[in-house]
This record gives sequence, C-alpha cells and structure tokens, in this order.
Amino acid sequence: MSGILDVVAKKWALLIIAILGNEGEKGFNELKKELGAISPKPLSDTLKNLERIGLVHKRILETSPPTTKYSLTPDGWEFREHLIPMLVWVSERGGEDVPGCPIRARKITGKTRAP
Repeated sequence: MSGILDVVAKKWALLIIAILGNEGEKGFNELKKELGAISPKPLSDTLKNLERIGLVHKRILETSPPTTKYSLTPDGWEFREHLIPMLVWVSERGGEDVPGCPIRARKITGKTRAP
C-alpha cells in the first residue's frame, strides 16, 4: 500500500489522473502542454510510476514516428472516483483551481463519473 501512496502523493500524479479522467486518452506532449510547468523527466517518471502501480495504461501506436497514448485503467477510474470528493472538499475551503486542469464530474444514477 505504501508504494501506491508514494506514487499518488507526488506533485503531478493527481493532476495527470484528473486530466486523463476529464479528457480520456492523451499523448505525452498533450499532457506536458496541459500541465504547463512540468519538465519532460518528471512527467515521464510520474507516468511510468502510475503505469507500474496500475492506474495508467500506456498504448503505443504504430505510426511513424511511434505515438504513445496514456489513459486510465479501471483501477485509475476507481481511484479518480475517490479523488473527486477530496477535490470538491478542497475547493469548498478556498482551494484554487489549477489552470488547465479542473476536474469535471457528473452524476450518473447516483454515482459520480467522468464525462
């Protein structure tokens, strides 16, 4: 369990999960652009760690050059479901929205789910 906490407690992990949950599959450069202030190395390391613990799936497209896409796994979606109430709680207490990464959720038959 501490391995998962070590990964998701890192600076960029929750934002990456929020972006992928908001918008679905994203490429490395798309994530980098949305996160803004992140350098390639921390983004790469965070994605590798999220993939290693089973929250993010990496798909390599056979294009020229090859394209890599990232998306949430079923466990990633489940984790995000628990993340939404925390972000709402922070927001209600004066937390600031992160530019380019507001978490979006909607109610579906009593459950919160990404659009």
